[in-house]
Amino acid sequence: MKRYTIPIIFFAIGVTLQSLFYFSWVSFTLLTVSCLLLTLFLYSLDLQSLSNSPETSTPGKDDLSNTTEETHTSEGVFDAQVSQTPEAYNEVTEGPKPKEILWKVDPIFFARESVRLEERNLFCDTVKEFPFSFTSPKLSSIQYVYFDGKEFKECYWQKSEMLVETDDNPVEWNEWEENQIRESLPVISKNKRKLYVPLTINANLFGFLCFTSKDVWSNEDIQVFWEETTNLSEKILAKREYSKVTKHPFTKLYTVSHFYQMAKASFEASEKKTLVLFKFIDTNFQSELAIGLNHMGIKQSVLGLGLFQLEEDLYAALIPNERLESFSSFFQQFIEELDQLGYPSEVALGYSNPLIPDLRFDGWIKKAYGSLEESILYHAA
Repeated sequence: MKRYTIPIIFFAIGVTLQSLFYFSWVSFTLLTVSCLLLTLFLYSLDLQSLSNSPETSTPGKDDLSNTTEETHTSEGVFDAQVSQTPEAYNEVTEGPKPKEILWKVDPIFFARESVRLEERNLFCDTVKEFPFSFTSPKLSSIQYVYFDGKEFKECYWQKSEMLVETDDNPVEWNEWEENQIRESLPVISKNKRKLYVPLTINANLFGFLCFTSKDVWSNEDIQVFWEETTNLSEKILAKREYSKVTKHPFTKLYTVSHFYQMAKASFEASEKKTLVLFKFIDTNFQSELAIGLNHMGIKQSVLGLGLFQLEEDLYAALIPNERLESFSSFFQQFIEELDQLGYPSEVALGYSNPLIPDLRFDGWIKKAYGSLEESILYHAA
């Protein structure tokens, strides 16, 4: 109310002056209008300050309920907006995300390249498990080179205790040094800084080690390094022999003997795994497709240990029960993509779950074969 004393004082002074000196209705009207306008202006200032100030009055029941409803509504809208993350937005506007493409290269090329790399991976795994020890003070670094039967390719480089995997780099040497290694003979380079020692045993050449030094190598050094490389050659041979027993020589899938060993161990341990049998029907390149199925199934974590080759065109897998749904989706995509790439395939499937009451091991196997025969007859019809 203090603001309104200004127009009151102004009006009182104006009336007093007019009464003392000169009174006129025109001037009195102007004075009255001026005071009223000033009062209205001050009143508008009060309204503006009142709207900007927080409410101090206590709301009634109706106001409280309206406020609560508005609050819940705003919270609901906020939650909906927050939940609309970019991923959720894409799902709403674009639908489900497409699956990752399985076949990024030609299936036949992929299978044959996978078999070729199997021996190299075995060599590399042995090197990682049994790296060469730096026992000579003259030794600076070591190159581990793999021989695939035709070419030599570097796969590891070692400096002290540090072992680094490399690409398939070609070896920098002359023809005479290469011929010596192909004959399974050690050789010292012309500048005496490199010593090449073959990894060989029982007429098998696996590759060689290249020992580099800042000093010069002598013939006396050859015997020392030859003995240690022989130990590594024995380890590589042992892994190769074990691989020949457990894996098929062409497809590198697990053999039938290894299948019965693993299946029996899984059955007796009451593991929740389903035996699934595969048989390709009227399909070209069966072995190559099975190799692709094995590698991709392991990569997608749906095949467990991997595929077993029971016969020429019959394969098996022990799939954990919790992955059966993922396997079904993966297998359907696998066949669909083969068809799109020009390799139409029909596959008969048989399965058997070991959780059936009073089921014996031989009954578990027979049940899978019986299911497979039914699938074959279905495809034939």
